[in-house]
Amino acid sequence: MKTPELQTELFYLITYMITSASGLYSEPPDYGSFRLLDACGRLLRIMQLDGELDPFLARLKAEIDLEREGSMDPTRQRANIERWVLELAQELRQRQLSDLEI
Repeated sequence: MKTPELQTELFYLITYMITSASGLYSEPPDYGSFRLLDACGRLLRIMQLDGELDPFLARLKAEIDLEREGSMDPTRQRANIERWVLELAQELRQRQLSDLEI
């Protein structure tokens, strides 16, 4: 759906990501992970503008939002990211199998 609001939000996300890339040269290394999580949270919010998130993505968004709002504890952040990678891999397999069954 190409609504003006959606286009504006996507433009803001692109601007955020490019300026974040620029900032990474002078920021601590752990900040890069936070920037990527923040971009994911922003993208999931944009996806909500286009309709309701499925339960998996809604839960992921909620967890990313909690991480973004918490302290930047690199140990906790790394553990959460590793868990999300495994969950996303499992979800990807399930979605691909569902697509094959259609």
